Amino acid sequence: MSAKIKLLFEWLLTLLNLFKNDPAKAREFSELVTNQYDFLVEKIEQFQIDYFDLSTRIKLLYVEITSLREEISKSAGLRCYITDCNQRKLAN
Repeated sequence: MSAKIKLLFEWLLTLLNLFKNDPAKAREFSELVTNQYDFLVEKIEQFQIDYFDLSTRIKLLYVEITSLREEISKSAGLRCYITDCNQRKLAN
């Protein structure tokens, strides 16, 4: 854990020296970070849109599968299992 903190402080000191010595580089770096942040936020928003769209589609498929199962169970109950049944001969 202390190695991570030490690395973080070294990184911060490097950034502070960069900002102190050359304001133009600091501004460029700040714009780069801002652009990367905006890009990542855009990708996360797109991921959320895709996720909720897919979630909605899955719910619709689940409803369809459930209704098909109900239809199958109803039709299975109506089937005649007697070999010489007239309804069974008409269905075939």
